[in-house]
Amino acid sequence: MANIVMIGPDSEAKGGIATVIKNFSIHFESEEHQISYLSSWDGGGMWNVCKVFIRTLKRLSKLIDKESVDIVHIHVAQKGSFFRKALLARYARKKGVKVILHIHGSQFDVFYKNASSLLKKIIRSSLHHVDAIVVLSEEWEMVFKELTITPITVIENAVMIPAENRYNVDAKNIVTFGRIGNRKGSYDILDVAEMVFKRNPEINFSLYGDGDIKEVSQLIKKRNLSNVIIGGWIGPEEKVKIYSETGLHLLPSYHEGLPMAILETMANGIPNISTNVGGIPQVIHNEKNGFLVKPGDTKQITLYILDFFGNETYRNDLSEEAYSMIKTKFSMSIYLKKWECLYGELAGMNRGEFR
Repeated sequence: MANIVMIGPDSEAKGGIATVIKNFSIHFESEEHQISYLSSWDGGGMWNVCKVFIRTLKRLSKLIDKESVDIVHIHVAQKGSFFRKALLARYARKKGVKVILHIHGSQFDVFYKNASSLLKKIIRSSLHHVDAIVVLSEEWEMVFKELTITPITVIENAVMIPAENRYNVDAKNIVTFGRIGNRKGSYDILDVAEMVFKRNPEINFSLYGDGDIKEVSQLIKKRNLSNVIIGGWIGPEEKVKIYSETGLHLLPSYHEGLPMAILETMANGIPNISTNVGGIPQVIHNEKNGFLVKPGDTKQITLYILDFFGNETYRNDLSEEAYSMIKTKFSMSIYLKKWECLYGELAGMNRGEFR
């Protein structure tokens, strides 16, 4: 049996990476592999970040020395997250343990492009000195092939799927799940809401998440947007009720990996409007199971919304296609089989074998 240590934020924390880890902790079952979990993030300022990093390193060292760890599976974003995790990866590999970097960073390409020559060299070296890199889409695979010789595997995110599609075709609510801010296109949503209200005041917009709550709330009040509310961060139980009242999920992001919010809403039969960035085009097929636009194209988003809510048959058709897409290509069972295969390949290699 291969012993695996997974490192990332606590499974009860906010955000997509925490959701991925929670799914592992709940659903991953294998006779071949056993996973233990190390939390590497619980928020706070720089001093707390340093304390947590040191704690994680000590715990990892203890596990490797006492538990005969075969693989370390590290969830990585960009910036400070990348450099901290790169140090953990180097340590594990020096101990003869295989290392997987699981890249979630929605702006890793921008992070690398804006880095100094020295930091670019460090980034490339860190990517070279692991055994496998996992990315969320074919688009991200192309990015990392330019940066490293390490083998790259595409494993898209996945979600649990309800037994049947319970989409509410009469719902007039547009919902956004995720961090509120510029990267997610939250300010564009306010422009869209203003244009939609002039044509169809029955359509409402709800933004659920953390981030720029104060700034966006002030703009809503200043612009008198009566069809927009800020719902704050919500848990899985609350989402179930919201899904039943949601006609459309809107995520007009400027940079993405493969958002869990899109997969989760589509798994509940809710069509999406999003942007053609990151891995999103792999799951949303324009005008077939949802809508894709260029980042910032608020006029096209508005047109799609008005057409969508003006045609009940179209809503039903897109809902069925959205549900089917997740069921056939992004189910948890398919996802976990891919991970089991990758773990098996690495565990089969000789411990301590370096490239």
